[in-house]
Amino acid sequence: MFFRAVALLLFLFVPGGTFAQAGESGTVSDYPARPIRFIIGFLPGGVSDTIARIVSGKLSDQLKQRIVIDTRPGAGGALAMGIVVEANPDGYTWYLAQPVVTISRLRSKDKFAYDPIKALTPVSLLGSGPTIMVVHPSLPVTSVADIIKYAKSQPKGALIGSSGLGSTNHMAGELFKVMADVPFVHVAYKGAAANALALMQGEIKIAFQPLAAAIPHIKAGRLKGIAVTGTKRARAMPDLPTIAETLPGFHVSAWYGIMVPTKTPSAVIDYLSRQIRKVLGLPEIGEALLRSGVESEGSSPAEFARLIKEDAGRWEKLVKDAGIQL
Repeated sequence: MFFRAVALLLFLFVPGGTFAQAGESGTVSDYPARPIRFIIGFLPGGVSDTIARIVSGKLSDQLKQRIVIDTRPGAGGALAMGIVVEANPDGYTWYLAQPVVTISRLRSKDKFAYDPIKALTPVSLLGSGPTIMVVHPSLPVTSVADIIKYAKSQPKGALIGSSGLGSTNHMAGELFKVMADVPFVHVAYKGAAANALALMQGEIKIAFQPLAAAIPHIKAGRLKGIAVTGTKRARAMPDLPTIAETLPGFHVSAWYGIMVPTKTPSAVIDYLSRQIRKVLGLPEIGEALLRSGVESEGSSPAEFARLIKEDAGRWEKLVKDAGIQL
């Protein structure tokens, strides 16, 4: 009996100091038994941090366990991603995933030692939203067509800023450059705030920005909004057209989701996914995310995996076709 009991405990044990077992309802007993670490790849106070806090506040109540936000900015979110990849796959370390998961894998191998899509496992999408093309208020343009005309009139090309090399905003600019055949010259800044400041000071004239980060500046007249990058107009700024209305097929989405280290028990992943979707279904959470420029959208792990695969394919093709060096 003693040895049978020991064998049963070893079977149920999940690395990380807790016990987990999938019941008939698909729930996981004794999980979570201690605080969860939620790692964010950007500075506190930014869009990523805000989204993580909106979701984790209610999710903490749902799981009856504390969720600790751990901001680890650096390398466009890749620093935080690396920490999660190396964490114990026990369900107690989460990553706020973004397109850096699909873009960073295209960097040169000497700078990136693993494939994030293989090293991380999707749990659930949290939501997505467009980025926005903005310009300095002094620039005499009001439309995407005007931007194209302006850029082509610049002998050395028009400077366009982004939140960093390999960021969603950088890739939006590169896609625009290819589809509109304009001579953009990319300038990378260390985050959306630095990018916006350079634009407001006139250092650059055009930039792509996260929607939520740009809205306050647009309303204050410090920046001028031109168009959004989604397939439809943004609910947060319905008067702005999409770039696709001028360049059919143009689409860039900044998505956010939760991923965990590969080899995390599937029972834990499925349980978390269901709990996250319950939280995202609450009206107050949807409204709070919308104020951050994100439309809430939960998903199963499989659905999230499909989105990541499609996103990766699109960026890989763009990088190859445009000869972009990351």
